[in-house]
Parts: sequence; structure tokens; C-alpha cells
Amino acid sequence: MRRPRLACAALAALAACGLPDPEPLPRILGASPAGEGVSTRAVAEVRFGAPVDGAGLLDGRLLLLVPSSALQEAIAAVEGDGGAAGAVAARAALEDGAHRVVLRPLAPLRGFTAHAIVLSSRVRAADGRVMLDPEGRRRTFVASFATGAPEGPPPAPVLTEVRADAATPEAGGEYVEILNLGEGLLDLGGWRLAKRSAAGTLSSCAISAPAGAALGQGAVALLAGGGYDGRYVLPAGVPVLACGAAALLGGIANDRAPEILLADPSGAVRATLGAAGAPICAAAAEKIDPWGPDEPENLACTDGTPGAIP
Repeated sequence: MRRPRLACAALAALAACGLPDPEPLPRILGASPAGEGVSTRAVAEVRFGAPVDGAGLLDGRLLLLVPSSALQEAIAAVEGDGGAAGAVAARAALEDGAHRVVLRPLAPLRGFTAHAIVLSSRVRAADGRVMLDPEGRRRTFVASFATGAPEGPPPAPVLTEVRADAATPEAGGEYVEILNLGEGLLDLGGWRLAKRSAAGTLSSCAISAPAGAALGQGAVALLAGGGYDGRYVLPAGVPVLACGAAALLGGIANDRAPEILLADPSGAVRATLGAAGAPICAAAAEKIDPWGPDEPENLACTDGTPGAIP
């Protein structure tokens, strides 16, 4: 009489390892979108081989859309009902006789960002049967895609000022100022700031820009290192975004003219300051006309006017 119990225990152990459940059981057929360059206005969906039970799907407990940077937290959330920070706000609906669940984001997705659709292993068919993944296993289903450039009018970033020489500690006061002259929002997430060395090589840092911190037309931001100490009184609404763990770009040299470049997530250089030459300044090098070219005659030495655009 003990053998059946042992057999059941062995089957339970196999199931826990993610091995196939006995057929016939319905499966997840797939998800969309997929690939790279996906529209920031895309709608996400998961397709099923049988009608699915909407419990937990429509209230965000078993299904999430998240930036891929939050994937592990999302998996833990859908498998444990813990909630996932950073999930994309979306409205869920069952369609095609409950053969599809559709997630419609409440706002455009962040551009140039990897995303993941995360579905719990606990989802079931409408008749109560277990729903397997496309490979016939009972486990968390994850589908990934990456957005391209945001739709609509493009931003037009301009580097308007660089402070290379600041009072000690310099890491607390060096900054680069960015202005958006374009009609489109400038979301600096995934962008990089770079400097050219005396030997001509480039080194860069990734800009840390939280979602929702995009710059509208005419808006300004400061880029500073992680050691920025808030010493400047900035106009209201001017954010300070980190670029570099301590000093901005590892420190900007005081004894030669700066050359700073701003690259978008595709690697294309979108703005420069000092690329054609710049003065060596005791404090800051600033564009005289923000709308003018990056030329030596359009740059001047100033005491610095962080966040203030004429």
C-alpha cells in the first residue's frame, strides 16, 4: 500500500522541477509584440489555446508588463502576490472568447527600452485546467520586446553650459546643462554623456533619468556626478540627473578646453559643446546663443548660470 504514495510523491517532485504535465492540457500560444523597434504606443497581448480564467489576470496579480530591469521583481510578484514596483500602468481585457488577454498601457511606453510581459504559472483555463507554457511546462511565461524612438515630434537637445572648474570638492559642483529646443519630449533614459581626452579618446557615463522626468520644449536639466552636493540654487523644476558614480564623467579637466558629447540610445551623437574648440575657463563655458552653432565664437567664459537659459 506504500508504493502508490511513493509514486505520487515522485510525480509531485517532477512537476515542481518544471517537467511536462500529463496531456491533454491547454497551452499559451505566444505573445506580442516582439523584437526591437516596437512602437511606444504598442498594445501587449498573450494568446491561449483555450479560454482562460480571467481571475488574477484583469487585476494585475498574475499578469504584468514591466521594464526588463524589473523582471525578477515581476516574476516574484506574479508568483507570490507581492506586487511589483515599476510595472507599467495598463488596462487588461479578455478578448476573442477569452482566448486572448490584452494589456493597453495608459500612457506611451518609454522609448529605447526593453520590456517584458510576465504571466504567472498559476494561470488556469476557464474550465479549471492548468495552463502550460508553449513548451508544455508549468512555469512563469516571459515574453520580451524593445521599444524604438518615441512617436511624435522629436526632441532637439542642446548642450548649453559645462562647468569644468568648481570649488572644492569639484565632484560636488561640476555639471553639464542640457536644453530641449524641440517640440517632442526629451527622455534621457538610456542616453550617454561623453568627454574627449587629450589623447582623443572618448569616455562616457550613462544618464540616470527616472521614467516621467522627460523635458518638454524649453525645459532644462543638469547632469552631475553622484557626488553632486546641491550647492547651486536652481530655478524651480530643473532636475539634476546623475551621470557618473562620484564625479561627472570621472571629472572634467580644468587645464584644457572641454569637449562634451551627448549620444542617444542608438549611439548617435545628438549634441556637442566644444567639438570645434572652446575657451579654457576659470569656471564655466557657456553658449552665448543657445540656438546658435557649437562654434568657438558662440562660447564664452562665465561664472556659471546653472538652469537659467537667456
